[in-house]
Amino acid sequence: MNNEELRLLEEISNSLKAINARQETQELFAESNKLFDRSDARVENATNQIQNTFDRIHDKVFNFNNGLIAAYLLLGSYPSELPILPLWTTVFPVLVMALMIYVDVRQMGIHRFAANEQQWTNAERDSYGAKIDSQTRLSLFSMFLSVCCLAYLVVKLGLA
Repeated sequence: MNNEELRLLEEISNSLKAINARQETQELFAESNKLFDRSDARVENATNQIQNTFDRIHDKVFNFNNGLIAAYLLLGSYPSELPILPLWTTVFPVLVMALMIYVDVRQMGIHRFAANEQQWTNAERDSYGAKIDSQTRLSLFSMFLSVCCLAYLVVKLGLA
């Protein structure tokens, strides 16, 4: 073999090494992209699960509050001569229900806002987190008020 053939073989060898390096890099990027895609899918699934859990809890508390309203109405008219509860106290669980409806309406607004996430600015991203935090506190407050209405009912029944 002469020098020209050796030089050509060396160039071919170098080209093959470069092609192999590029192919390995592309394979690594493909694997990384798969990992990121799986991670994104888990994040989206977790977000959906959080929302579903929030909705289920809220539905249960809403139904519980409806039962409280019925109990307040019943005990506000029974016995008819001297009811166990003053009828005007029914206003408390009704106000809690109104607060829960407000929480649900706000939740719809947050979902509408989140639907445009791809057009958000950094300030809007920050405000989204603040909206979620505020919504959580408001929801917990409405649940607390429902428990307070129940406690009042239990105390009044215990005294009756």
